[in-house]
Amino acid sequence: MFDHPEFDNHERVTFVRDQASGLRAINAIHRTRSIGAGGGVRFRTYNSEQEALTDVLRLSRAMTYKLALSGLPHGGAKTVIIGDPRTEKTPELLKAFGRYVDSLEGVYTCAPDVGTTTEDMDTIGEVCRFVLGKSDQGGNTCVPTALGVFNGLRAVASHVFGSDDLTGLRVAIQGAGGVGAHLAGHLADAGAEILIADIDTAAAEDTAARTGATVVGCDEILFADADILSPNALGAVFDKESIARLKVKAICGGANNQLAGPEDGDRLRDRGITWAPDYLVNAGGAIAAAAMAGVFSDDEAHAKIDNIFATTREILARSANHKVSPDVAAAAFAQELLAKAP
Repeated sequence: MFDHPEFDNHERVTFVRDQASGLRAINAIHRTRSIGAGGGVRFRTYNSEQEALTDVLRLSRAMTYKLALSGLPHGGAKTVIIGDPRTEKTPELLKAFGRYVDSLEGVYTCAPDVGTTTEDMDTIGEVCRFVLGKSDQGGNTCVPTALGVFNGLRAVASHVFGSDDLTGLRVAIQGAGGVGAHLAGHLADAGAEILIADIDTAAAEDTAARTGATVVGCDEILFADADILSPNALGAVFDKESIARLKVKAICGGANNQLAGPEDGDRLRDRGITWAPDYLVNAGGAIAAAAMAGVFSDDEAHAKIDNIFATTREILARSANHKVSPDVAAAAFAQELLAKAP
């Protein structure tokens, strides 16, 4: 464990097993800071436990950076529940996980992520005090997440094309779920030309009907002839092979862990493709969740989501000035902020 390439001095990594319900989960707490750590619960299948471990370690570290860059007082954490949420998710399993979280006494607060819903948080909340994203707290955070991604995308356009006016720019959106669909709405209002793809064809077509987007195949969207690519599905989409085939000038999306490995940030930079780190631009959901928990007001949350534009511009400027990938620049900036934090 300590030699794992993604370990990065995590404070706590726990393998959670409940035989009666079938729960198999890994909870990674990267940093706790002054009021504990927070992060979503991802429920998905993995090819191996090693793949799940790598995913949760990367996600929890990114969560620490996300919260620091957003000015939030929590440390970063994440949970992956291993299994198919369509067939293996049960109330008993979710409650077993909730009892584990509750036993931590606030060290970790959980929230929805890929494969979990507001209703799932309600179920977990029946036995757990430390859960966000429940229906009585405001529920789904896809709307603020999409707004943050949109603000980041405007900053990327400003950096690459000289203006944050998106009129006439072609944006290829991978994923028509909650974030992708709402992002498409913002882009349509801003006058962008939109391409969209999703394995759920009906979701892509519904978004297209509302926004005027053009639906393309899932195997086409990453390599579409567009100005900006916005990945909003699962991560690890950019590796040596896919990066070589990209036609866009910039990337900005809400999916977590978009880079397959740390070297892929340099590969994008070497190709002249500007990439906005996912944990920077998709922070709107975490900001909204903190407001739900009473950490700050709704007005403060809106201001922090608006500030994603300025922070993204700052990171991209640092990347250019120091001749490093945006990922390296963002991590360094986050570490500076953490060093100054109480």
